[in-house]
Amino acid sequence: MQNFYEATVSRQPYPQLSGTLDTQVCIVGGGLAGLCTALGLVERGMRDVIVLDGERVGFGASGRNGGFVFGGYSLDNADLLRTLGRDEARRLYRLTIDAVDLIRARIARYGIDCDIVDEGVMLANWFDDPSRLDSVRSLMKREFDVDWEPVATDALRARLKSTRYYGGLFEPNAFHFHPLKYVLGVAAAAARGGARIYERSAALGIAREGAGYVVRTAQGAVRAKDVVFAGGGYARGVSPRIERAVLPIATYVIATEPLGDRLKAAIDA
Repeated sequence: MQNFYEATVSRQPYPQLSGTLDTQVCIVGGGLAGLCTALGLVERGMRDVIVLDGERVGFGASGRNGGFVFGGYSLDNADLLRTLGRDEARRLYRLTIDAVDLIRARIARYGIDCDIVDEGVMLANWFDDPSRLDSVRSLMKREFDVDWEPVATDALRARLKSTRYYGGLFEPNAFHFHPLKYVLGVAAAAARGGARIYERSAALGIAREGAGYVVRTAQGAVRAKDVVFAGGGYARGVSPRIERAVLPIATYVIATEPLGDRLKAAIDA
């Protein structure tokens, strides 16, 4: 599928699986979940790892998302507290902050060129009601030890060249990057560490065999002691139990032509 991200990368091809291979860990899915699992294993000394992807690494949502990296979940943090309780909500939120730090660290450690712009994120208020921002900021500081910086309405409007918003909150621990370049960088780092990556090698089935598993593809098979299923919504007919738990989520991002000096008339970046 051609898109802005695909049009702006140079890919290293990985082979198609052919024949039968043995490994300690077989990972089904070559997106962020699968590749980061592979890299995490490599970093911990486990290099006997195989990654299978049905298309090319980063083909799905991992290589086609907005590229915004910051903490939190789609569930509102107040709802997170009500649903899980304070201790568990804080623990889960902390995991997302740790993930932001880990991505930064891997970009630096492996020299991943992914067009990172590490300048924070602005949370803009759509409504002429400052209490909305005050309550959110207070909750984040009190419950999660995060102090988002308030941005006055006039300052935000001057920066965005728009009267649509009524102030905002600035989260400095956030950045933007080219998601597909990052995915490809993670894949390259895992491969350099010893992981074997195969593209155009969709898993057709997973079956028990002795003390391990066999993962079948159209042209071969992988015998593994452990299997990690990281195919998301793209792996069909492989693990019905997991597939029943997958929900589609659609988001949209628009890319313009290079604006050059015209960008200054639209926003103070």
